[in-house]
Amino acid sequence: MSDIAVLLARLLMGGAFIVWGSMKLRGGEAKLVPVLAAMGLPDAKGLAYLVGFCELAGGIGVLLGWPLVLFSTLLGLWCIVTAVVAHKSDINQMLAHLTMSGGFFALAAAGPGTIALFGGQG
Repeated sequence: MSDIAVLLARLLMGGAFIVWGSMKLRGGEAKLVPVLAAMGLPDAKGLAYLVGFCELAGGIGVLLGWPLVLFSTLLGLWCIVTAVVAHKSDINQMLAHLTMSGGFFALAAAGPGTIALFGGQG
């Protein structure tokens, strides 16, 4: 796979998680808190901020390409968890999250390419 294609994949996939994480950290958690509380999770507000931070950090790691395999794998697993736990009643959202997980796993398998922080080594 060309390094430009891998860079484009990293920009698209990491960029989305940077936006989603930033939104949660900038007040968007208000929409997530009731959902988490309804699921019976403790400290829903703290958990919403933790989710936002993890999405932001993972998105930055994927975008920079370092450490890509770790962050891509974690975000791929996160997409599966959210698909099964949070979107099981909406088949379109569930399939979208499962599709994103496949993209993250493919990106982890392809590696960061040479257009990445530290040349993708680390």
